[in-house]
Parts: sequence; structure tokens; C-alpha cells
Amino acid sequence: MYIMNNDKCKYFNVCGGCQIMEENFDTYVDIKTKKFLDSLKSKNIKAENILPVATFPIGIRRRANLKIDYGCNVGFYKRASNDVVGIKSCRMLVPEINRIIPYLPILFKSFVKRSDGSIFITKVENGLDMHFENINISPLDLPKIKAVAEKLGIIRISNGREIIFSSDTPFVKFGEIKVPYPINTFLQPSLEGENKIVEVVKKFIGSEKFEKIADLFCGLGLFPFYLHGNASEVYAFDCNDEAIKEINKVAKQNNFNIKAKCVDLFSKPLHTEKLREFDLIVLDPPRDGAKNQVMEIAKSDVGKVIYVSCNPLTFVNDAEILQKAGYKIETIQPIDQFTYTNHIELVAMFIK
Repeated sequence: MYIMNNDKCKYFNVCGGCQIMEENFDTYVDIKTKKFLDSLKSKNIKAENILPVATFPIGIRRRANLKIDYGCNVGFYKRASNDVVGIKSCRMLVPEINRIIPYLPILFKSFVKRSDGSIFITKVENGLDMHFENINISPLDLPKIKAVAEKLGIIRISNGREIIFSSDTPFVKFGEIKVPYPINTFLQPSLEGENKIVEVVKKFIGSEKFEKIADLFCGLGLFPFYLHGNASEVYAFDCNDEAIKEINKVAKQNNFNIKAKCVDLFSKPLHTEKLREFDLIVLDPPRDGAKNQVMEIAKSDVGKVIYVSCNPLTFVNDAEILQKAGYKIETIQPIDQFTYTNHIELVAMFIK
């Protein structure tokens, strides 16, 4: 277990980013564990083995979703409010992101009038990537943006789907595999958390070999690039067409047995007959869960399903469907990537 700095953040109880900040970290973990176990009990979800919550140090978050208002305050929303709390740094973020936050209000004050919006900053392997949503940019702003990007070492800035500055192609690494990072694509919030999730998934699989593995909601290909050695073929599915293109490109370059396809699994889930082709299914859906897809999995009788969830409340709904279909949870590993928040993640192994 990691020991935290017990000094509370000066923004705590104003900023809505953190909800739980106990001076004793063991007490904090106990609170988080109880919330998690209560969510399982709410749907009578049974598990043969529930492991202790995996925790992490603060200061490792590599992604920030910062808000900006008309007064050019940059930070996070207040609790139960859409008012922005301006911050100079956040104890949860990596130093590379904190270093540039004080410059952002100055940058945006030089812009023409804009809508309230979001600034997504991601630390990738070769620098910082910045993405704007709902921020009006005029051609007059571009020289200022370029100057700030060069000064702060930001390698790419995008607005919506448009790249407005680029000095390099951002990339991430899954193991030793370099994968270009498309605009504002999902990544696990910390590298340490990502490594733990991969470690747990690989532990659940062990040395077992499969004919075909399906990765549903695959994102940028985290699990396919780690699991391709466990199967003759790995198939990856996601609705992010740019991510799918990068997966196929990198797989071809490395001669990996990975095939990725762009599919909206919410509106067009893989049907039961298709799912029966696979020996193992890995799924990592967004916070809303994957009810439609899980209903098809429940009818498929696939022997092993590994469910990676970032929301226990929707996980228990999906787990209930699988449980009623005869699946049993062998092990659950809770993972606390979002330290001092109400959020908790998990990896669960279902068998049938």
C-alpha cells in the first residue's frame, strides 16, 4: 500500500475533483472498499475471490480534462456546479501537466470571445498533447497558439477533429510497441494503473492458449498488443475509426495476428453466433457499461469473459445478466486509479 502526503489540497471541498480525503490512508481505503462491496451487494453479485484494492501514489495522472469559463479561469468544476474553480496545479497530475497549467489563462485571455469549453491535456511518450472542445478559435489565434506550444513543449494541439499545431506525432507504448495517439483517444488515466490492469488480465489468463480472442471496446489496442501471443488470432472492436486504423497499421508493421474492426457495439453489438467463434472475450466498456453486448455474451456460452470496468454501478447490472445466464465470477480485483474520488475500477474473471 502506498502512503500519501496527509496535507490536504487547498482546493479540497471547493473543487469537485476529489470527494474523499481522509488523513489516514487506511481509513480512506476502507471507505472505498465498503462502497465497492455495497455496489456488489445491491445486485447480489457473488465472487469466489475479491482481492484487496490496488492503490497508487498521487501525482501520476497523465490525462487532465480542464474546464475554462468566460473569465478564463482554468481548472475543475465546483462541487454540484458548473462554475469553474481556477487552479494553478493539481496534486493528482503528473509534473509535466502541472507545469503548463499557470500559462493557460494567459493564453486564453488573448483569444477572441469563446464558448465555455474543455482543455484535454495528455502526457504521451514524446511530450504533451492538447485538445480543445467547444472553444472557438479564429485564424488570428493560431500564431499565439503556436508560440505558446513551442514555449511549453506541447507537440500537438487540436480543436475538434482539426490539428491546429503539430511539431511531432504523439505516440504511446504498450510494452515495447509504439502506437501513434489519435486525437483525444481514450487512455487509462495513469501508466501505473494501466500496467496493473494489464498485469491482472494476464494473470487471469495465465499460460493458457486460445484459438481466438475478442477484445470489445478495444480503444487503441492495449489488450490486443499484450495478448496476441496467447492466441492464434486476436480480433479487436471499437467505434473509434482512427484508433482502429492505427491498430491495424501497427499490427501489420509488426506482423501480429491482430485484426481490428470499427463497430459501434452499443447500437450494433456482436451477436451470439459471432461471439461463439471466440474462446475468450475481454471487454472494457465506457462508464455506461455494455448491457446490449453483455446480453449477447450471456447467450453465447463463451467459456471465459474478462470484464474491465470503470464503474461498479453499471458493472453490477451487466454482471447480474451474466450471473443469471450461469456465469460465475472467479476473481475480482478492485483498482483505485482515481485516488481521493468516489470512482473505483475493477477487473473481473467470469467463467462458465
